[in-house]
Amino acid sequence: MSFVNDFIKKHPAKYIKINNTIGKYIVGGKQKTGLIILPGGGQDMYSSYDFIDAYEGKYKVISISINGFRKLSDFFEFINKILETEKVDKIILYGLSLGGFLAQHYIRLYQDRVLKLILSHTSSTRSKALIHRIIIPGKIAYFFLPIIPLRLLKFLVKKNSGKIQSGSDNVMNLWNKYSSKENLSKRTGFIKKFGLDFIDREYLKSFYSLGIEMEKTEKLWKQDDMVEWSKNILIIKTTNDPLAIDDGVLKQYYPKAKEFVFYKTGHLTPFIRFEEMKQIIDSFI
Repeated sequence: MSFVNDFIKKHPAKYIKINNTIGKYIVGGKQKTGLIILPGGGQDMYSSYDFIDAYEGKYKVISISINGFRKLSDFFEFINKILETEKVDKIILYGLSLGGFLAQHYIRLYQDRVLKLILSHTSSTRSKALIHRIIIPGKIAYFFLPIIPLRLLKFLVKKNSGKIQSGSDNVMNLWNKYSSKENLSKRTGFIKKFGLDFIDREYLKSFYSLGIEMEKTEKLWKQDDMVEWSKNILIIKTTNDPLAIDDGVLKQYYPKAKEFVFYKTGHLTPFIRFEEMKQIIDSFI
């Protein structure tokens, strides 16, 4: 049996209903301490297979899908219900890209449950660069979503997302330079297995709705809300990330956070350079 099929068999999707939404997640490990993964906007819960495979011997690792959720309160209730169901006491929270935005909002409400927070390749809705490059174009694109064929949208994402996220015209060169053959083989296997199946109109509505609410909510944050607690935060970024430009806002929010900066691999660093990412995370947690 291939690694992909074996992993899926050992980590079947689980479901919890919150109000009218049936939320999905996968879990690995039996420990009391949880490692909760909030994946990025172009991923589903199985995109985090590498974290589960690497850490399920030490933590109960849980990867969560946003699909179907329209309100932060419902999504966070879903997370808390998962912790109750899986009998998890305290958590380490990992948020990648969109997941990093969600993690920042969750931590402000449920700080007592979180031991440490890892913000990977994410930003703030106060970042001027993010507003002009991502938020405004995203709102315009969402306006046209009802008339764009989903098949065409998936084609465009598949054809262009690698170049856009990495900042390179030759993404495979980056994989060959920075990644192990085993890592590339496993990632390729999951891409072939699932492709972009998780991207449907419900998913895109969830992405948009949660994003709009986070943009409004962040306007109410005070810059000194997390100063002391920020010593428990690790910020991972890259110098050439075309999507997660924070303009220094994260460091303003979290002045005592540890920070690690990668080079060359843009928004795809957590995948292309997973082994190096794990070393950084291991030294933090």
